[in-house]
Amino acid sequence: MRLHDPYHMALSALAGFVGEGRFGAGMPLVVTTLARELGLSPTPVREALARLAGEGVIDHWPGRGYFAPGLAASDIVELYDYHRRLVLWAIDAPAAAGKQAWDREEGPLVDRIERVFAGAAGRSGNRVLMRAQRLAAACLRPVRVVEAKIAPVTVDEVERLEELSKNEEAAGLREAIVVYHEGRMEAIASISAAIRRSFESIDQI
Repeated sequence: MRLHDPYHMALSALAGFVGEGRFGAGMPLVVTTLARELGLSPTPVREALARLAGEGVIDHWPGRGYFAPGLAASDIVELYDYHRRLVLWAIDAPAAAGKQAWDREEGPLVDRIERVFAGAAGRSGNRVLMRAQRLAAACLRPVRVVEAKIAPVTVDEVERLEELSKNEEAAGLREAIVVYHEGRMEAIASISAAIRRSFESIDQI
């Protein structure tokens, strides 16, 4: 696989744009405009949008085009519930042989907490589970970017999850993951209201 061919360049860039919360909820993603910005032809951009739509990261309305996800409060609750179940399943699964050692990195809290969940899925060695968790995280990424402005997680929350994950304290980690997701779902009303501000930059929220 050539990571720097036009298709993969478009896929990486567009996934990044969605993850950064660059597009307002429901914003149309115009192929020709995006292709011009990325310095690519429309074909790889269209193919990348189709891939992201197939994975549920963006929306595709046949006959109308591609759109940034317009998540309702109920959608966000269901995403968080689904993600929680995936991560708990990963924790309960037997650890795979040759699992990677814990490698803590500093960075934004949203990145650190995503690494905890990705690490839990990775240690299971279950590729289907790892892919499902990765896609769920991709769908939640724009939500978490808004959360960082509206209802941010605390440093204490993140450090506790990191420490429990590092020490592989399954019981404590399960409880902390449930508490984390429940806390996120309690803030859904304000988060959803912010996400509904279509065409508005994340920096303006």
